[in-house]
Amino acid sequence: MRNYINFLLVCLLAVQVAVAQQTVSGSVTDESGIPLPGATVIVKGTSNGAATDFDGNYSISVGPNAVLEFSFIGYQTVEVTVGNQSNINVSLQPSNQLDEVVVTGFGEQSKKSFAGSAKVVGGENISQKSFTNVSQALAGEVAGVSVFNTSGQPGSVSTIRIRGFGSVNGSQAPLYIVDNAPFGGSLNDINPNDIKSVTVLKDASATSLYGAKGANGVIVITTKRGKDNGNSVNVQVKSGTNYQGIGRYETIRSPEEYIGIAWDGVYQRGLILNDGDQAAAVAFANANLFEFPGNAGVSDISPIYNMWSVGTTEDGNVNVANLIDPATGQVRSGVARRYTPENWEEFAFQDASRNEVNVTVSNVSENSSVYTSIGFIDDKGYAANTDYQRLNGRLAATHKIGDFINVNTSLNYTQSESNQNGQSSSSSSQFWWIDNLPPIYPLYRRDVDGNKIPDPVYGGFLFDYGLEDGRGFGFATNGVADSQININRSRNNSVNFNNDTRIQLAEGLTLENNFAYQYFMNDDISLNEPFYSPAQGQGGVVTRSRSETKNYTIRTGLRYKKTFGDLDLSAFVSHVATQYDFNFLSAQRSKLVLPFGTDIANGVVNAPGNGYTDEETSESYVANATLDFKDKYFLGLTFNRDGSSRFINNRWGNFYSIGGAWVLSEESFMSNSKFFDFLKFKASYGVQGNQGGVGLYPGYNIYSINNLADNISLAFSTKGNKDLTWESTNLANIGFEFEAGGFLSGSIEAYQKTTTDMFFDRRVGPSVGYALITVNDGELVNKGLEFDLDFDLVNKQDFSLSLGINGETFTNELTAMPIDPATGEQQKLDISGSYGRTVGRSLYDWYIPVYAGVNSDTGAAQWERNFDDKDGSGDYTDGDVIINSLTQYLNDNPDAVVAQDITEVYAEATDKFIDKTIIPDVRGAIRFNASFKQFSLSALFNYQLGGYAYDSAYASLMSNNYPGVNNFHIDIRNRWMKSGDTSDIPRQDSRYQVQQNSTSTRFLTKSDFIALNNIRLGYNVPKTFVNKYGIQQADLYVTGDNLWLTSKRQGFNPATSITGGSSIYRYNPLSTIVFGLNVKI
Repeated sequence: MRNYINFLLVCLLAVQVAVAQQTVSGSVTDESGIPLPGATVIVKGTSNGAATDFDGNYSISVGPNAVLEFSFIGYQTVEVTVGNQSNINVSLQPSNQLDEVVVTGFGEQSKKSFAGSAKVVGGENISQKSFTNVSQALAGEVAGVSVFNTSGQPGSVSTIRIRGFGSVNGSQAPLYIVDNAPFGGSLNDINPNDIKSVTVLKDASATSLYGAKGANGVIVITTKRGKDNGNSVNVQVKSGTNYQGIGRYETIRSPEEYIGIAWDGVYQRGLILNDGDQAAAVAFANANLFEFPGNAGVSDISPIYNMWSVGTTEDGNVNVANLIDPATGQVRSGVARRYTPENWEEFAFQDASRNEVNVTVSNVSENSSVYTSIGFIDDKGYAANTDYQRLNGRLAATHKIGDFINVNTSLNYTQSESNQNGQSSSSSSQFWWIDNLPPIYPLYRRDVDGNKIPDPVYGGFLFDYGLEDGRGFGFATNGVADSQININRSRNNSVNFNNDTRIQLAEGLTLENNFAYQYFMNDDISLNEPFYSPAQGQGGVVTRSRSETKNYTIRTGLRYKKTFGDLDLSAFVSHVATQYDFNFLSAQRSKLVLPFGTDIANGVVNAPGNGYTDEETSESYVANATLDFKDKYFLGLTFNRDGSSRFINNRWGNFYSIGGAWVLSEESFMSNSKFFDFLKFKASYGVQGNQGGVGLYPGYNIYSINNLADNISLAFSTKGNKDLTWESTNLANIGFEFEAGGFLSGSIEAYQKTTTDMFFDRRVGPSVGYALITVNDGELVNKGLEFDLDFDLVNKQDFSLSLGINGETFTNELTAMPIDPATGEQQKLDISGSYGRTVGRSLYDWYIPVYAGVNSDTGAAQWERNFDDKDGSGDYTDGDVIINSLTQYLNDNPDAVVAQDITEVYAEATDKFIDKTIIPDVRGAIRFNASFKQFSLSALFNYQLGGYAYDSAYASLMSNNYPGVNNFHIDIRNRWMKSGDTSDIPRQDSRYQVQQNSTSTRFLTKSDFIALNNIRLGYNVPKTFVNKYGIQQADLYVTGDNLWLTSKRQGFNPATSITGGSSIYRYNPLSTIVFGLNVKI
């Protein structure tokens, strides 16, 4: 009965409101009188609104004393008091950046009134780049947002970090929101052409509106609706080329040069073994350059890879004396080749095509709009058999039912397929082969006369797998061949549904409900064929795996807006419930019937299958109030109570934020300012939580299920911690936003981000039955400064020129380490790979041996050695203690007398802090925009200054291994070769001093770089021409992405990794040039 009475009261209230309302109509145009379709007309302080139609006309029912707000993207908002007017026509003027809309907290705010830290990136900035998803397109767009394109695989998703490193082991990934709902699918499911805007939220007052999951920043994606385009049909066609535009490492390409360097390595070893006797060393090198029974075993080049016509010695070995001139250490002139090895890079890496078509249809009426899009992309990588295809369709509709109900619905379907051959982190990686393969090895097998051997199975020629006599590099494998004949394919289907309903219960009071459902199905296929692949011994192997991901989000809330004189109040309360379901199943069979049959039935020998299900639920209660006094003072308050199924005893966390803004330029004391046109100060503080990074079940003991003689066996795997709870992040932010001098606009912000109760794996005593348990402990502080400046240099009718620059600088410091249960005190040092972690240093301070150069007499590599000088002599003697880890030794021996000298034995080198970190001094982007009549030109450069990264790919190319095991960087030409040489590159000695390229400061590289991220030249076809053919607008353009980069050395790209480091397996980002046409009908 009570519910029935409440329903009647609502109906009576609705009737009462309706009786008092009147209808207002009119038109909205731009400054030139051209209609603006899709402009928003809303009653201020309410959710009652309408959109203009194709001709810019609107009609809306309003109450007495109503104030109408007219807004359109790129134009200043206009307010008009209705009074007794029934017809209101409005002309909007172009806006500046402070008038743009910030999408946040399941709603919108003007940037002027927004107290948080946010940056809006227009959809046009996203779609003009040739990327398959929005993550790659965000590079350089937002200060404080770092985008790492970790792979050139078409369809790959970039890694994004916002404002430094917020945790040690917890998740550092931002939260994605799509049309007001958390998004857990693949970003490839969202066609960049369907994106209206991307808003990046960075501080607590902005991100806390989304609950605890926003601790690492929030990326809000708003997709297009029919009202954004008006009644129109849009066709976009792109076609171009993907290629390897950013150079790879410069390696030795000549077989003759390589064999000369290899000979020198064996010769130098001969000198060491023969006490400097040069004649004996030459004889040693000639006898041992190629593997041969009975020789010294200091080379890994089989005689079958002798490509030169130099004959053999009496015992049948290669006659190296006829090949190498000992006076020069190079191949003698006039030596002929029996064959020429193929250029593996030209075979594996070739320019490829990129084609894309998008068609959108928009329809707008007084109370509804429909947006439909279909897109297709065929994106091929420059590496063999790497590609991505996607077909997607999207339907978005808005509808206003009466004056009280607004429904906004979207449905997106995506089907994609990608081939990812030759990308494993193993000897099957074609990228490792291209950079590291010695140039003496052929792609195809050769007979005794040097001729290629026909392939009896597949036709063509037999790839060389190094099986005949043990190839020194990649024995029994061929990464380039595997990328041609094996299969590594992924097929995906996804459905994303979103429905947002808003019901006006009374003036200023709105009931909101949002339901979002995301379904993602992934089918992975891996096949190693039976004749040549690494699975040859098994008769080939096929593996099939399938996973399904389902995400549900239901949000229900009440929003209230009311104006009290000069005070505008906006408040909402909301409940958000999410559920994540994941299931996985895989099967594998070997002994294939057909070499390329991908069905499991194609194999006859079963391998153990695998399958599991994961689940997670979370809830959030959110309350927020925003105050606007005189359009000059702004205050926002938010409280969150968040719960997660990941935790047991401490499942719920309470979090909050407060933010305020003061528009100084509205004050009387600023009225006479001749410089500032707009000036706003803002500040915020908040506490948020983080649950990511510890798996879905960190509170539970985990057991593995095994088969023990056909009986169930449960083996203890991981110890859970029932008391584990949220990481807490305290974030303070202050800043200024401004417009000045009629040509400058921008913002400057400073922040401090302190994370406590971090997730740490604490080591415990073995007597308890487990070694590690995850606990909350430690404290980490990030401090940073961000700037975003735009200069409007020239703004004339036929010519404009602008410059934008953004950047960030930040520090990272551990202020508390986790407790060591053995001592009851904070852990003094934690070693994570090559980084040392201790109080007062960052997460990524280098803790490695110091390279001390080359002994000019012997050519040996040298490193710094520290020792405890027990006798006080200053020199290392038998009684002294070599220190392998300096900080750890001093922690254990605070009274030690530490001395230092030089050693040529790497095992004696001392790990120590070297006062270098991966964190750059400053990084950001520079953007140029220019236009001349119908032409436009834009360019975006990314830059980074400072910081040090480890160039492990370069280290691999500077190894001192046996000949035939690896290729060299061209810097090897500058190595030490004889006594008195001055060089920082040690001798080659055929593995005598094998650890020359072990981890040390030798390969620590300055991470400075500047890169041309995007350049675009466009031409707008004059409307006087296209209108004759029924076309509203037509644009022609050519755009380029990732075209150029300069860094410490060619091939070294610090933008491909969070730590800036290189990898011998990395697929470098694609360079792309595309020609495009946009037509609006």
